[in-house]
Amino acid sequence: MKNIFCRLFKNKLRGKISQKGISGNIKSVCNMKENIFVDTGFSRFASHFSLERTGATHVALCDSVGSYFRHWCRAFTLAEVLVTLGIIGVVAAITMPTLIDNHQKKVAATRLEKFYSMMSQAVYQWVGDTGFIPGTTYNFPENTKYNGKGLEQWYNANLGKYIKSTSQVSTDSGMFVAFADGSGFNAYQTGGNMYFFFCIEAKYCNTQASSAEGYFDGKRTFLFDFANGDFYASLPGQQNMSREELLRACKYGNSDNSEVSSKGRRHTCTRLIQIDGWQIKDDYPWSQIMLEKK
Repeated sequence: MKNIFCRLFKNKLRGKISQKGISGNIKSVCNMKENIFVDTGFSRFASHFSLERTGATHVALCDSVGSYFRHWCRAFTLAEVLVTLGIIGVVAAITMPTLIDNHQKKVAATRLEKFYSMMSQAVYQWVGDTGFIPGTTYNFPENTKYNGKGLEQWYNANLGKYIKSTSQVSTDSGMFVAFADGSGFNAYQTGGNMYFFFCIEAKYCNTQASSAEGYFDGKRTFLFDFANGDFYASLPGQQNMSREELLRACKYGNSDNSEVSSKGRRHTCTRLIQIDGWQIKDDYPWSQIMLEKK
């Protein structure tokens, strides 16, 4: 490459290029022994000759090759820049929603598994300390039914002492608890069940027991249940449902509610994620739920 370069300048271009401006550079390049050009770098996309040999230190920049080759080193035109930016924008618009959804799914599945493990361990310790036999009927104190203060007192004296939280508050009908990772839950008690509505982000929690919309939509909030000494993903009666049944109920909501109410009452979504190994699979109605929320 060096010989071609030197011959080009010495023989064919001698009369075309100012000797004062570049003759010194030609000589310095042609006299190089160790640091030589082995591959051309004349490219409209590069501003230098490329050096293949390890340790090479001499580079001929576009500014020093003279006007003859200046057209090889010109900058991009405005049209080229705009076309490139347009392509990048289209690719980003196509890929970013998928990347964001996948990240949200991963965060949701991870926090669901963590919450279930934490609560199951708390229930296990509570059973050990109280001697309660799981599967037998557990009767909550009467003052915990739709009573926030009564439920908070029971929780602190029982399950709450095994769980680390950053804050908690009682409302008229239930209670809210927040965790260090930004998640949380709201809960209320009735009929021998303490219903937990776990929120991927605590800001999605709603402690109003009468509110169905957004209570457990299967994307931001998920249903768990503590009953008779066991902790369940979804409800006790849904533990033996097939995956197909769980998926259908998760997708369409409760059949015993109106269509609008069902969108906020996806009982089986938590159980579906659990039997899938705490993963949100491709057929999970994530995008459907997201569209309904808009």
